[in-house]
Amino acid sequence: MDVLTISDFLDPKLIVEELRTAEAQAATVYGSASSIETGVRRTKKLTASPAIRDLVVQKLNERMQSIAAHFGAEVGETEEPQFLRYEPGDFFVAHQDGNTPLVHDDTRFRKVSLVIFLSDPGSYDGGELLFHGRYPDYDQRETASAEAGTLVAFRSETTHEVTPVTRGERLSIAAWYRARRS
Repeated sequence: MDVLTISDFLDPKLIVEELRTAEAQAATVYGSASSIETGVRRTKKLTASPAIRDLVVQKLNERMQSIAAHFGAEVGETEEPQFLRYEPGDFFVAHQDGNTPLVHDDTRFRKVSLVIFLSDPGSYDGGELLFHGRYPDYDQRETASAEAGTLVAFRSETTHEVTPVTRGERLSIAAWYRARRS
């Protein structure tokens, strides 16, 4: 599986402090701004301050072309990041973020998916970012284990999931590089 890992992508300390007290709402399933499907995705989307949001977008933009080049993707913009809190029982079933012929909503413009780990891996159990193999190796699985501050990037058509958290709190940021639209 083609997964790019960048250690020490950002210092998570300031972000984590803010997110622990941030306003939270149930995260939706993409394709519908109001679709909350707890059998598919159970996690909280957090409201980060504009300063934190801008810092994350700046860091992502600085690395956009080199990360996209790794995957041979032509990209032109960073989609608004999602700041997420997974607590015990929270998960996101196996899914793809876009760039597939089965997707006909706005996700078709997503080319590279990005996850930034914010929590120390020892502070929670479960909550693994698990990648699924492609044809003919559907049974292949690979886990992305990462220290806080690490960015993991992969093609948006890669099937992946977040396994249920069983202890603690998993904070992360999800974002996407999108194709340039005219």
